[in-house]
Amino acid sequence: MNLEQGAFRQLVAPMVAALALAAAGGGALYLSKQWLSGVERQEKALRANRVAVQEKLARATEEEREIREKLVAYNQLVARGIIGDEQRLDWVDAIAQIKTSRKLFEVKYSIEPQRALDLPGIRATPDVEFLASRMRLELPLLHEGDLFAFLGDLSRALKSHVLLRSCAISRADRGIGDRGLSPRLRADCVLDLVTIRDKRRTAAPERK
Repeated sequence: MNLEQGAFRQLVAPMVAALALAAAGGGALYLSKQWLSGVERQEKALRANRVAVQEKLARATEEEREIREKLVAYNQLVARGIIGDEQRLDWVDAIAQIKTSRKLFEVKYSIEPQRALDLPGIRATPDVEFLASRMRLELPLLHEGDLFAFLGDLSRALKSHVLLRSCAISRADRGIGDRGLSPRLRADCVLDLVTIRDKRRTAAPERK
């Protein structure tokens, strides 16, 4: 009996040590899991932050590209004379030159007073106005190609945007033209000669 008690006493210290080691191991395992969870959360947050930064950079690059394209388009409109006041005398000269160069029979037209452009999706802003001068055109034709050529030349020559509203082609009354030919067709068209008034440009002081 004394021997068993002595043996038990000898086992107490190792058992306590084993329990302590087990408790320490469990605590270490718990702390390791917590640490790993914290690291994973940090990595996840870093990935999310990196994605957000990349998206912001992408948006900034896209916005810069759009601004650059709009600026180029704006400068092209300025160069073409679309932005600014209407140039009626230039329009008249351009139409006369097209008639001569294309050897057309006749070009009858009238240009109405300028007004606000009536087009879905196009609205004026406090800084920009979209204006249109309506042209009614009567064009005797030898064939349809004369009409397409005239409209193409008109779009390239005029300091405005040529917006075709309607065009009807009918057979013409036979008559003898200047070249001994008679027009076979007649085109009756309605066009808008569009210009853009940028109030910021007109309000800006001239630089000397």
